Amino acid sequence: MKKTLVLLGLLVLHYGLLNAQYVAKNPAELVQLKKLPLEKVYVHYNTGVLFPGEYLYYSLYTFNAATNKLSSISKMAYVELVGEDLTTVFKQKVTLDKGRGQGDLFIPVSITSGNYKLIGYTHWMKNEGVSQLFQDDIIIVNPYRTDQENILDDSEGKTEVSDQTDVTTEGVTDQTNDDGTLMLFTDKKIYVQREKVTLTSKNYKGRLGYGDYSLSVRLKEDMIRNAPLSSEAYAKNFFNVAKRITNSMGDSIFLPEQRGELFFGQVRTREDQIAATGKSVIISIPGDNFQLKSAITDADGNFYTYINKAYDAPNILAQVLSENEEAYSIRFSKTATIDYDALKFSDLTISQDIQDRILQRSVHNQIENAYYGVKPDSIISVDKKDPFDGGAPEVFILDDYTRFKTLRETLVEIVPNVWVKKLADGKYTFWVREEMESYDNAYATDPPLVLVDGVFVPKHNDLLDYNAHNIEKLTILRDPLVMGSKKYHGMVVIKTIAGNYLETVPKTNFASSTLAIPAAKKNYFKQHYDPENAIKTDRVPDFRYQLLWEPQISMQDREEVFEFYSSDVPGEYEIVLEGFTSYGKPISIRESFVVE
Repeated sequence: MKKTLVLLGLLVLHYGLLNAQYVAKNPAELVQLKKLPLEKVYVHYNTGVLFPGEYLYYSLYTFNAATNKLSSISKMAYVELVGEDLTTVFKQKVTLDKGRGQGDLFIPVSITSGNYKLIGYTHWMKNEGVSQLFQDDIIIVNPYRTDQENILDDSEGKTEVSDQTDVTTEGVTDQTNDDGTLMLFTDKKIYVQREKVTLTSKNYKGRLGYGDYSLSVRLKEDMIRNAPLSSEAYAKNFFNVAKRITNSMGDSIFLPEQRGELFFGQVRTREDQIAATGKSVIISIPGDNFQLKSAITDADGNFYTYINKAYDAPNILAQVLSENEEAYSIRFSKTATIDYDALKFSDLTISQDIQDRILQRSVHNQIENAYYGVKPDSIISVDKKDPFDGGAPEVFILDDYTRFKTLRETLVEIVPNVWVKKLADGKYTFWVREEMESYDNAYATDPPLVLVDGVFVPKHNDLLDYNAHNIEKLTILRDPLVMGSKKYHGMVVIKTIAGNYLETVPKTNFASSTLAIPAAKKNYFKQHYDPENAIKTDRVPDFRYQLLWEPQISMQDREEVFEFYSSDVPGEYEIVLEGFTSYGKPISIRESFVVE
């Protein structure tokens, strides 16, 4: 039986043509949109005060605003750090799996001291403005810069960041869950430096305690008075956010990224800039694990596609599939930015009498970063997109053969079942023989799909005289393919030695947009002190303030045990567990221990 691979294009949503900011064409479409619940986001992060050289670790929870349970609507979320001038300092994409995601932000020495807002959201949430988005206050102290006026305590009316650690954010008192659903226990209350700590989370209410949580163990902050927003405080503060969109006819609407990350753009005629309707567009992410999508432009010349697999390439491309592609101009578009004018920032400041502690912390950070090579995080591997969708291609590594001058000669002399055919119009195209097809059968009627370094090449003539000494390998798939409405017979994938084919081709016939890689899912470094490795570890300084960060914990049992080691930094350490039961109940627990 013949196997046909279908490279899917975008499925048009049932409520009308898709656009990143869609305008409903009639009341019935708007009613359909309003049936889909909105979302809300909670971000548990490790600390509310940050220095250059430190990481902001975060765990993200996305909820169905109508049910208060983890959302399955959006597949992407976004985290931003916004300054008082309303400039976005960092923006990170987060891949969601059943409403959960994670990431981290490294604080560079270039950032200015000041008050910042940590923002979390999905595209769907943007319809209700800033009030729908998660937001919390963060202060950054950068002692390496001279411009400290944003945080120095030099006027009345500002909230001083001091040694008073018993004062919390207004409206949030103990932030400790005391109903006994979950409890935290350490094997001791006082530890020496570099000693193993055993932490046990006990669930006393069975299924009522099952849920999703995140855990932080960090030196208790003595320079900040407002702790990160707890899950319980969040549940109260964001209980009354919008449950459905409130847009009216004629309003622009941000649609949810339900099938992955949304990319969109527009095709116009090059000469008179008229919207090109019904044109096939090939969207590709080049590289070894290339991805291909197809789309058809709508009445306004717009095209759309979702990317739902992990990628590690820096660019995404779009090309018009036409015999006369030079007649069209194509470009990617971007979603509208968020209006942050309504944000209200805290007025936190630091007093100059804590300079010694600022200096000590900065020195500790520098030492820790100097030894990062022996304390690395590990990235959790993700399933990469199989560019052949389960097919079994033949691979020809050209160094294993006598090399020929051109690609045409290489195909003739080395690669069976692939040849060059002259068409009636005088042009040439590659041709691939189908699996199980005998030599006396009629030729297939469709040419193959051809890519170089993951870049789609519609005109095979351009490659006939390509220097084969630049090619590392040829990969041949002989299965039929369907790309949108067009059929292809097989695939010829050419990988160059330099991997730079995109840099060598004219940029006039395709659109290119820079990709921001989503936050990597990591297993964060855990220090171990083993007597057998004491010779190695004794010589490495340990000035960790963050002893443990577990961004995703699925509690499905009566007990979870965590082990970690104290560092060379004495003081009181705070254990913070945040999360939500499978029934949507917020759980916030705080415990502490001392390292002498």
